[in-house]
Amino acid sequence: MFAIICSFLIYWLVMFVLSYIAVEIGQDTLYDEVTPMSGLKVACGSFLLAAMLTYFHPTFDAMFTTSIAWTTLQAIVWCGVFILIYQFHPWHGLAIALPLMLITSGFATMGVDSILTPSPVRRTGSTLLKSEPIRRPLGSSSAPPPALKK
Repeated sequence: MFAIICSFLIYWLVMFVLSYIAVEIGQDTLYDEVTPMSGLKVACGSFLLAAMLTYFHPTFDAMFTTSIAWTTLQAIVWCGVFILIYQFHPWHGLAIALPLMLITSGFATMGVDSILTPSPVRRTGSTLLKSEPIRRPLGSSSAPPPALKK
């Protein structure tokens, strides 16, 4: 349960930031103004996107192979959020939502996996086995005494 809540919060943070940037820049560039209460709209839309990403957990390796049906459903939902909630025109919503979905859903999943997967325990240097020298001197282990000069 803790992992689901944490992954949802991570997805929601990532989706909120990216959606807010897309809405602010996209609507200001395309329509010369941002819709009123855009922060609240982005919070609601990113909540839906984060819930969907938490449920489907999309990865780049399965997005277009074994999970193509879920990827198509995600694309429809993303376009719906961008058109109906963020109030983009349909062609603009498609042009912004689809590339953003294809890029960010896989990267957000990589971030969730890297944060929530425990890292392996590493051995410290003191626990490493000390290797014996491969070669030993042929003679005695002590060096011969230095010769005295008269």
